[in-house]
Amino acid sequence: MNFDLNTHVKTLLEGYLEVFTDEKNRFPILTQQLWDNENLWTRKNFTGHVTASAYVLSPDKKRFAMIHNINLDKWLAPGGHWEEWDGEMYNNAMREVREETWLTEIDLYSWHKENNFTPIDIDTHHIPENPKKQEKEHYHHDFRYVFILKNKSAIRLQSVEVAWFKWLSIEKNDVADSSGNNVLEKIRTLL
Repeated sequence: MNFDLNTHVKTLLEGYLEVFTDEKNRFPILTQQLWDNENLWTRKNFTGHVTASAYVLSPDKKRFAMIHNINLDKWLAPGGHWEEWDGEMYNNAMREVREETWLTEIDLYSWHKENNFTPIDIDTHHIPENPKKQEKEHYHHDFRYVFILKNKSAIRLQSVEVAWFKWLSIEKNDVADSSGNNVLEKIRTLL
């Protein structure tokens, strides 16, 4: 692999903690894995590995996209595992949106570009065992980015992984992720 993912993740984490200084204690597992120089990209690392999610805002920035993940039976932002050809984590998030929803006309929100491509959130969350995929329980270190949909696009779901799609109000929705860290509150401060 030519891209040094661990160095990239370490740089992103350091930049993130410079912006979100009150979150220094949220990453003990990720920090230890970086310290131990574990391979963070392989799905067979059952301590934890990296993923990325995309919070896609409608062109008017009043709604955001959610998908219903079949395997986890949960409503989530589009996202998934890092692949070697993704390079930087925001590319991982963008690819996953395109694969899962076919929303292709999206731009990375300018805040990320102004902050060295720092994610709006990083979350380490538990993933239960999945015997079908022969995966033990593990953690995902999810790097979350905001994208803007440039224009209305037709949605076509990746039926193997995604059951449904919906737009939710950015202002009236208080959906918090499983860690209790409200990503939407952070996004609201950007708008």
